Amino acid sequence: MGADPVRVMLERALAAEQAGDAGAARTLYEQALDRAPDHPGALMRLALLDQDAGDLASARVRFERALAIVQAARRPAAPVLLALAGVHVAAGDAAAAGAAWERVVAEAPGEPTARHGLAVLALTAGDAARAIEHCRAGLAGEPAHAGLLTTLGHALRATGAPAAAADAFGAAARAAPDSVAAWMAAGNACMEAELAQVQAVRAGGTDGEPADALARALTAFARAAALEPAAAAIHAHRAMAARYACDWPHADSALAALARGYADDPARFACSPLMAVALLADPAAQRAGIAGWVRSALPPAAAPGIVARRGDRLRVGYLSSDFHDHATAHLAAGLFEHHDRARVECFAYAQDADDGSAMRRRLARAFDHWRDVGALADDAAARTIAGDALDVLVDLKGHTHGARPGILARRPAPVQLHYLGFPGTLAYGGIDAFVADAITVPADCAAEFAEAVLRLPACYQVNDSRRPAPAPAARAAVGLPERALVLASFNQTYKLTAPFFAAWLDALRAHADAVLWLNVPHELARANLRAEAARTGVAPERIVFAPTVPQAAHMARLACADLALDVLPYGSHTTGSDALWAGVPLLTCRGTTFAGRVGASLLQAVELPELVAETPAAYARMLRDLCADRTRLAHYRRHLEAGRATLPLFDTAAFTLAFERLLADAANGRT
Repeated sequence: MGADPVRVMLERALAAEQAGDAGAARTLYEQALDRAPDHPGALMRLALLDQDAGDLASARVRFERALAIVQAARRPAAPVLLALAGVHVAAGDAAAAGAAWERVVAEAPGEPTARHGLAVLALTAGDAARAIEHCRAGLAGEPAHAGLLTTLGHALRATGAPAAAADAFGAAARAAPDSVAAWMAAGNACMEAELAQVQAVRAGGTDGEPADALARALTAFARAAALEPAAAAIHAHRAMAARYACDWPHADSALAALARGYADDPARFACSPLMAVALLADPAAQRAGIAGWVRSALPPAAAPGIVARRGDRLRVGYLSSDFHDHATAHLAAGLFEHHDRARVECFAYAQDADDGSAMRRRLARAFDHWRDVGALADDAAARTIAGDALDVLVDLKGHTHGARPGILARRPAPVQLHYLGFPGTLAYGGIDAFVADAITVPADCAAEFAEAVLRLPACYQVNDSRRPAPAPAARAAVGLPERALVLASFNQTYKLTAPFFAAWLDALRAHADAVLWLNVPHELARANLRAEAARTGVAPERIVFAPTVPQAAHMARLACADLALDVLPYGSHTTGSDALWAGVPLLTCRGTTFAGRVGASLLQAVELPELVAETPAAYARMLRDLCADRTRLAHYRRHLEAGRATLPLFDTAAFTLAFERLLADAANGRT
């Protein structure tokens, strides 16, 4: 008995496909169909060839014919339905693809490909709970399905379960161990879980954190770096996670790789903006990294409009997602209130929701006009702003969480400035100028910025003269020894760096009565800091870790410090002005970028320039000298407390007048 000629043709056709000869394969499949017109296998192979050739209509017809044949024969239809769904996806018909996947799961409830497709559709439609159901059903049959695990991670993140999302992304990476994207997603999810827990504690939740989240992030980023060692973005994430962990050897290794990436190819170098300002002390590398990220991540901006002045009053808009109980609002509320309504008409464009706070109510009263644009798409929000015929739009977010660059890209105002939110160049065509001062951006440092630099006559940072002077807390109530010399740094953990921590430990070794007071909410970082102290001969208990507390309680406890300590390359900003307002002098070191020069500007504005060191070595010497001179520290405290009503840093009215002049110059083209 001879071989089945149809089977022979199909085998030869498949061999031709595997050899890359699609034309010969097609001819053989068609010959097989001539002999067996209802052969579903031949129809499906031809449909797949049609799909590969871009003929989706023909592919769909063939798959539907194959489906009818297998259904008439009462054979499993799932393989044909899955292939048909693939054609619908390629054609952009999500509804038809979803219908095909639903038919698959009706026949095979745990089929992972169909469940994954349905999960993606549900998540796209905003139904994260349904997406999770589909993912769980698919994973029951295939627990290591990387696509299902990744989609489950996204869905869990959307439901506000960052720790569970991190677990899912981690499992997805282990299921696809050669995928750089999977390891990066796992690392980022672990960082999100860690920071979400910190935020929960800040909002009054219980203390603690997801088990090993920070350590897992470091491991995930290291795996990604091993797979793609030339990728600068991976090393930036590695370095940032290591900084959060105060794992400085790991951070230094990642930073060296990041620097090599810039040196090897400056024109193609890219780095997330926050990471660039936090990690890169080289201003040229910082600007290049931000510009590279902007080119890849943001929409192109329209050209600036040419619009005549609209009236006697300057029409100024402020765009922000921080119009609530937020650090930016605590700084800038007085600016909005002090605007001269005879000369300036103020518009708020709020991208955030009303948090019901006293600050939100205060801000709402401070503006002439309030526009809630958070629920509007970028185009609609831009039209709303354009309809107000502004002279100047002031962006308060920059490259920070909650920014809406798509609004700025549409150029709703003829002049668009950035102020306060982001400590470096935005390198984006939607921003014309950046507001600074002569210390944060000296004349010879203007090349650090892609945009024009507008300088205020005193410190660029506004402060609110209306906030009450803090009533000092008792040291015992905040866990501090009553008679100790308290050296404090309440900077975020990722700002802490090895050279400055070494200087602090040196001061502790030289002064047995001193303690170091830090706000470090990450347990891994605390362990690393304690270990470094012990390694260098400092008892770990001399480091006091302050818990996260609401702003009012924080300001009260700040006054317990004798000296606030700044860091580089990203120094104290709001943290620094908070300390000075509380009467605590700040020791800083002038940095090489805007982010590292803010402390120097703050101290000039409180008339204490002698507390600005020019080098880390000078900083260490000054710290030892200050620790030995409590009389001098007490003098600085009296100076700051007496100067709350007169020092330039705290003179909101004078600041506002200077800011209005700057805005008017910008509106009139004098940038």
